[in-house]
Amino acid sequence: ALFINRENEVLKVQLKKYVGAVQMLRREGQTVEVLPNIWSTDGEFTMPEQKQVENNEELASSYERKLIEVAEMHGELIEFNERLHRALMAKEALVSQMRQELIDLRGPVPGDLSQTSEDQSLSDFEISNRALINVWIPSVFLRGKAANAFHVYQVYIRIKDDEWNVYRRYAEFRSLHHKLQNKYQQVRTFNFPPKKAIGNKDAKFVEERRKQLQNYLRNVMNKIIQTVPEFTANPKKETLIQLMPFFL
Repeated sequence: ALFINRENEVLKVQLKKYVGAVQMLRREGQTVEVLPNIWSTDGEFTMPEQKQVENNEELASSYERKLIEVAEMHGELIEFNERLHRALMAKEALVSQMRQELIDLRGPVPGDLSQTSEDQSLSDFEISNRALINVWIPSVFLRGKAANAFHVYQVYIRIKDDEWNVYRRYAEFRSLHHKLQNKYQQVRTFNFPPKKAIGNKDAKFVEERRKQLQNYLRNVMNKIIQTVPEFTANPKKETLIQLMPFFL
């Protein structure tokens, strides 16, 4: 996209030069071509021959036509580049949307949450050889009765071919967050849903919190992958549980 923008700017400058040259040629006619021939070799004033004047006029007319043709081609090229730029921007937006949908479906791979738009291309080889830790919170259950009711979140984890579920209350997520904040400074910047005493049983609120907790765990997983090389080298359930008993 940046390259196309630069190309368009260069083409626009060139187009202005061509248009300026055509306008100057129309204003001055063949004066530039004829004047040098008005003086003879010995410095005496002479009138050019009719044939030479006609040749100069034809040359000037041909030069003007060529400049107009080049200017038109540049205009078409600028228009094509602008269409190409719009199409590229639309495709980049679609890739970004599909990438986020893929994360929602299969969980993140290392770098999913830290990659910029300028570095989103991954080969099949790179993806297949990366340590995958997939995390979902697919459902929420209400346990207990009346005033003692509380929600339990199903947390599904998959590392390669190993998969399991754990069930945790919000308070356990909050406890994990406090522990990780002390261990990893960057965790303080992660979006963690705050505690809410009133309205925390509302279905819309529960669904929103489920998504927030799921995104939080995915951020944590990526942080672990980036900062614990021994785990990244050999990712497995036992190692993850040693690092975070939350997943036991």
